[in-house]
Amino acid sequence: MPRFALPLSLLLASGTAAYPERAQEPPEQVPTCQIMRASGPIAIDGKADDPAWQQAERIEFIFPWSKIEKGERSQGTVARMLWDDDNLYIVYVCDDPYLDSEVTEHDGPVYQEDAVEIFVTPNPDSLSTYFGYEMNITPALLDYIAFEGGVQSTRVIQFAWESEGVQLKTTYEGTLNDHSDIDTGWTLEIAIPFDNFRHLGGRIPPKAGDLWRLNLNRTKGDKGRFSQWSDTRAENAAFHHSAYFGKAYFSGETPPD
Repeated sequence: MPRFALPLSLLLASGTAAYPERAQEPPEQVPTCQIMRASGPIAIDGKADDPAWQQAERIEFIFPWSKIEKGERSQGTVARMLWDDDNLYIVYVCDDPYLDSEVTEHDGPVYQEDAVEIFVTPNPDSLSTYFGYEMNITPALLDYIAFEGGVQSTRVIQFAWESEGVQLKTTYEGTLNDHSDIDTGWTLEIAIPFDNFRHLGGRIPPKAGDLWRLNLNRTKGDKGRFSQWSDTRAENAAFHHSAYFGKAYFSGETPPD
């Protein structure tokens, strides 16, 4: 992957007609969620079994460009987020009958496979610039800063930016890259130190009550579907429409034991 700024049209989800077309009406408002404080350390082991995860708010992805037939596996995704003084934590639990992941290099084209993403800015007053983290099953990480975003697709991504101190781990149930059988799915955990978000304004680290704007996405991989938390309103599958990022509020409450 080149280490410089590229037009987003060279990347997945640029909004071209090559991607699936809209299958449902967009909502009137963007979604909101609460990010609760972690009650204790989160083990980044690719499992969603820390007690705090079970009580954190459930964020279920939608399928703006897919119609799910009755009895068909939706290949759904459920994410949860937590925070403490140092990190933003995210876990993604992905239903996936066809585990697909071969990219292993940092900043490789993970978006061509089954991957999960967070696009995020700590500055809710300016959505034109944001951070992107994209992760696949292996796991490989693609990180960058995106510029010139808004209602239309973001125009430029700067790959030269590198995050620091990120912890990332996955587990999966099935046979990776062997589509002769039916798999169960995969789970990814990530811890992102708040210091990585310091470039765009907003309060770092956040305090209880602070608002960030973000979206959570999943690319389709092999025989999959594009999905996301906040609908980007695009006619074709496209994620980089930052004007429609959802609203995430940092809560001072901790999940109950």
